[in-house]
Amino acid sequence: MHDAALDATAALVAEHGPAAVTMSQIAQRTGIGHATLYRYFPDVEALLTAWHTRQVTSHLEHLVQVRDAAGPGDRLEAVLLAYLGMSG
Repeated sequence: MHDAALDATAALVAEHGPAAVTMSQIAQRTGIGHATLYRYFPDVEALLTAWHTRQVTSHLEHLVQVRDAAGPGDRLEAVLLAYLGMSG
């Protein structure tokens, strides 16, 4: 349920922008009842924060993997290139 709500939030943000996302849209997109959704997230801001946290965590985990896979002399360049790839 948690991931479904975050996935729906991500899709709605991509379609409409973060300011236009509503709890009703998320509930409709996921098929989760309003009461259930509010049990996990008190409002849209909490959902957007959770989605953003998931995104940042995923990016940081990816950068750590890139760093660890690169040789000692190539780590900085590898991480910077990976970050550049995520940014644009």
